[in-house]
Amino acid sequence: MSTGWQKLSGSKKKSGETYHKVVKGDTVYALSKAYGSTIKEIKKWNNLDDDYTIRVGERLRVK
Repeated sequence: MSTGWQKLSGSKKKSGETYHKVVKGDTVYALSKAYGSTIKEIKKWNNLDDDYTIRVGERLRVK
């Protein structure tokens, strides 16, 4: 999982919100832990269904 490095270089803040560009190995669970959010919040902010699989290159709101 490379989420720690992406948190430094791949996240962008916009009006109090933080976005993350998905890289290989990222999971919603890992992103929730890295950014201090919950899986439920990330799914809600990004309109993700329970069976949705995130994809490399996607930009997700994580905080």
